Amino acid sequence: DWPFDDGAPPPNQIVDDWLNLLKTKFREEPGCCVAVHCVAGLGRAPVLVALALLECGMKYEDAVQFIRQKRRGAFNSKQLLYLEKYRPKMRLRFKDANGHCCVQ
Repeated sequence: DWPFDDGAPPPNQIVDDWLNLLKTKFREEPGCCVAVHCVAGLGRAPVLVALALLECGMKYEDAVQFIRQKRRGAFNSKQLLYLEKYRPKMRLRFKDANGHCCVQ
């Protein structure tokens, strides 16, 4: 559990913990599945998914559009501003060809 305020962007520690979890999981079990959820599925969970996509190399606009195709109404203006200003450090880019991402 990584609680943070509804409608707000995640604190830096939660972002670091989330990305470290993904990096560890995908290295240990390539092709595995990770589920993320929040109460309504419109803000906190989509923001974490967007951060993962940005860290994999997806552009901000593409990540938002992709998630909104799957989950209408995702993100509020504060979260969109956070994601737009977020600068990925490519923490989920893998050196080998086995690191790939699938969002359902």
